[in-house]
Amino acid sequence: VIRCRAAIVWKPGGSFSIEEVEVAPPKAKEVRIKMVATALCGTEMKMLKDKNLQHQHYPIIMGHEGAGIVESVGEGVSTVKAGDKVIALFLPQCGECTSCLNSADNLCIKFKQGETHLMSDGTSRFTCKGKPVYHFGNTSTFSEYTVMNEISVTKIDAAAPLEKVFLVSCGFSTGYGGAINTAKVTPGSTCAVFGLGGVGLSVIMGCKAAGATRIIAVDTNKDKFEKAKEVGATECINPQDYEKPIQEVLFDLTGDGVDFSFEVIGNPETVIIKCKAAIAWEGNKPLSIEEVEVAPPKDHEVRIQVHIKNRNFKNPIGDQKLMEDGTSRFTCKGKPIYHFMGTSTFSQYTVVSDVNLAKLEDDANLERVCLLGCAFSTGYGAVINNAKVTPGSTCAIFGLGGVGLSAVMGCKASGASRIIVIDINSEKFTKAKALGATDCLNPKDLDKPIQEVIVEMTNGGVDFAFECVRGAKIMVIKCKAAVAWEAGKPLSIEEVEVAPPKAHEVRIKIIATAVCHTDAYTLSGADPEGNYPVILGHEGAGIVESVGEGVTKLKAGDTVIPLYIPQCGECKFCLNPKTNLCQKIRVTQGKGLMPDGTSRFTCKGKTILHYMGTSTFSEYTVVADISVAKIDPLAPLDKVCLLGCGISTGYGAALNAAKVEPGSTCAVFGLGGVGLAVIMGCKVAGATRIIGVDINKDKFARAKEFGASECINPQDFSKPIQEVLIEMTDGGVDYSFECIGNVKIMRAALEACHKGWGTSVVVGVAASGEEIATRPFQLVTGRTWKGTAFGGWKSVESVPKLVSEYMSKKIKVDEFVTHSLPFDQINEAFDLMHAGKSIRTVVKF
Repeated sequence: VIRCRAAIVWKPGGSFSIEEVEVAPPKAKEVRIKMVATALCGTEMKMLKDKNLQHQHYPIIMGHEGAGIVESVGEGVSTVKAGDKVIALFLPQCGECTSCLNSADNLCIKFKQGETHLMSDGTSRFTCKGKPVYHFGNTSTFSEYTVMNEISVTKIDAAAPLEKVFLVSCGFSTGYGGAINTAKVTPGSTCAVFGLGGVGLSVIMGCKAAGATRIIAVDTNKDKFEKAKEVGATECINPQDYEKPIQEVLFDLTGDGVDFSFEVIGNPETVIIKCKAAIAWEGNKPLSIEEVEVAPPKDHEVRIQVHIKNRNFKNPIGDQKLMEDGTSRFTCKGKPIYHFMGTSTFSQYTVVSDVNLAKLEDDANLERVCLLGCAFSTGYGAVINNAKVTPGSTCAIFGLGGVGLSAVMGCKASGASRIIVIDINSEKFTKAKALGATDCLNPKDLDKPIQEVIVEMTNGGVDFAFECVRGAKIMVIKCKAAVAWEAGKPLSIEEVEVAPPKAHEVRIKIIATAVCHTDAYTLSGADPEGNYPVILGHEGAGIVESVGEGVTKLKAGDTVIPLYIPQCGECKFCLNPKTNLCQKIRVTQGKGLMPDGTSRFTCKGKTILHYMGTSTFSEYTVVADISVAKIDPLAPLDKVCLLGCGISTGYGAALNAAKVEPGSTCAVFGLGGVGLAVIMGCKVAGATRIIGVDINKDKFARAKEFGASECINPQDFSKPIQEVLIEMTDGGVDYSFECIGNVKIMRAALEACHKGWGTSVVVGVAASGEEIATRPFQLVTGRTWKGTAFGGWKSVESVPKLVSEYMSKKIKVDEFVTHSLPFDQINEAFDLMHAGKSIRTVVKF
C-alpha cells in the first residue's frame, strides 16, 4: 500500500481537500500508476457546480486528464510494465465487447465504472481516514498514485513530455476528433467554433488539419482570440459586439451559413435562434407573425435558413428594370427612367448587358430579323423545342397573332399533318393557311365550347395544343374537386376552374389519388401551414394534359406522379447529396400558392389554395415542373400513386436515412402504411430481426407478411416498451423507427436503441407545438436521433426508379391498397382511415 497526496471531494457541491490517502496494490488486470501531470477539465467543474450532474458516490477522487509512469502491475497484465509511460483513458478499449468490435463506436461497455465509481470487482483501491474513497470513471488522476484497469491505460512514447501529452486523454482528442471523426470536415469548407477553451481550440486545429479554408471562432472573451488564430482560426468574433443574434451575424458573414458548426460550451442557449415566423394559432384564422425560438440541430439534423432565389438568369426577366449595378442608363427631365426587360428598344439608343446580345450576319435585314428578338422565336421555338411536335401529328393553335403564326410555321416544319387554327378574327385565316394551317375555326360561329368541337373533329383530341392569346379563359378547364372550405369539416365535391399552366408549370389529369394521414392532419386544423379554402391531396398519379413555357422534360401525354418535395437540381440543397429538401419553391408552396405567388384554382368566384404543391384531390391540377416525376407509362396509376408519399417515405427511411445494414435488428413503432413500408425496407436491406410494435394486434399478421419477424403490443407489458426491447435484444436494437407522430413514442424508440451505435429515425409527424425530449446522456453515449422527409429520396430522379422496382416485383405496392372508392366518396376514405380499417384507400376519378 502506498501513502500519497490526493484531492478529495467529500460531499456533493463541496470543494477539493488535499488529503493523505492509501492506495492499495493493483489486482488482476489492473495497473498502479504514479501520476506526473493532470489537469482540471470542464467536466470536473460541471460535476462540482451542476446539481443535475452530481451523484451520491462520495467521498471521491476526481480527475481524468492525466499521464504518468507505471509503478506496478497486477496479475495477467501484458500490455504495460513497470517504468512505462502511459496516459489514463476515461474511455477504455477492451477490444472484445460489441462496441469495441464496431468500427462506428468507441464506447467500450466492458466495465461500468462510470456508473459504480468502483473497480471492476466492486471495491475501491483508495482509503482515507479509514473510509473507502470512490474512483472517478476509470481514472482518478487527482491522486499522486492511482489504480486503473489495464484497458484504461495506453502506453506512449518514452520521450513524450508528460506535462503536455496528458491533454490527449480528454480535451484535445475530444475537440480534434469532433472535427475529424464526427463532423468529417471537408477541404474548402467554412466552420464556426463556439467556445475557445481547450476543446474549442482543438476543434480549430482539427478543422485546419481537415482543410477548412475559413474557421470562425466565437467567444465572449476577446483575450482568447490571439491563441485561436495561432492554432488556425481565420477570424474571431465576440457576440457582445453585435446587436443581432450571433447566428444572424454568421449568416451575414458567410452568405448562407457555415458548413460545420461546433458547440464547445455545453450551453444550448448559445445556438438557439430567435426569428420571425407566421403561426396559425387556429383553423380558418389569419396567420400571426411571431418571434419563435428554433432549437439547435441534434445528430444528423440540419437547420435551414429559408429564403427565395430567382430562377437561374443573370438578370431575371421580371426584374430587369435597372442595370446590373442597380441604376438606370436613361434620364428624362432630370428623372431616371426604368429599363424594360433588359432591352428598352423603343429608344433610338439603348444600353443592355452584354449577355443580352446576339451578334448577327453583317448583311442581315434589321427591319425583318428584329422579330427574332421575341415573337417569331417564341412561337416557332414553342413547337420545335418545347412541344417537340412529331411528324404526322395533329396540332391546334389558339390565336393568330405573330406568335401564333410562327407556331403554325413550326408545326408545318415539324411535319404535322393537320394544323387547326382558332381565332375570333376570321380575317387572319388567309395568312394562317398561307403559312401551313389546314383548318380554321372561329369560336363565335360555334354553339359549344371550342375544346369540345376540337375533340369531336379529331376523334378524341389533338396531339399538341398551343395557347398564343394570353387569354387564360381559352384554356381554363372545369372539373370536379374535393374542396376543404374550412378546418374540421368534410370535403365538399365542387366544380372548379383550373387555369392553364404558366411558365415552368404542368397541368395534370389525375387518374387516381390516395388519402394520407397528412391530409387528415391539415383538414383537422392542427397544421400550422393549413390555409383555407384548399384542395388537399398529395399521393396521386396521372397524365400530363399541357405544359407551360420553358418546360423541357415533360410533354402532354406523359405518365407522371406529382411530388410534394420538388427537385430543381440547382439549389444548394439539390446539389448536396446529404439532403433531398429542395428549397426552390418552399416559401410559396407553404402558402398554398404556385411559384409566382398565385393560385390556378377558382370555385364560385373565390380563389382556392394549392396543397403541398400537388392538390391531387382535383381531377386536374397544376404543379411546378420540378415537382413532377415521369414514370413508366405501363404502371397502374391506381397503385403507384402511393409512391407519391407513404411507401417512399417508409421504404426510404430504412434504406436512405437509417442505412440499415445486413444482419441488424430493427424495431418499427406503428404499423400503418408508412410503418409497413419501413419493414419492407429493413427486409430489403438484409435485417435479420424486425420487431413490429403497435397497440392494434389486428395489424400483426399483415406486418409479418411484409417482413416483420415478430410483433409486440406495449399494452401486454408492465414495463416501458423500450425496456422490453432492450431485454429482448441484449442491449437494444440497431435501428428504430417512429412512424406514428407521438413524441413520447419518439423517446421510447430512441431509448430502445443500443448504446454506442443505435440509430433512431423519426418518420411520423407530430402535432404542431409538440417537442421531443430525452436525457442528453442517451446521445452522448453514441445513439443517433434523426428525422427524414419523403424517405430521403431526391424525388424527380428517384420516384421513377421506385416505380421500376415495383414493376419488377422488388417492392410491394398492391398490398398497401385495402380499399378503392369512386371520387365522390372521398370522405368515406377518411372515415376508413380514422377507424383504423384501411392502410390506404385509393379514390379514382
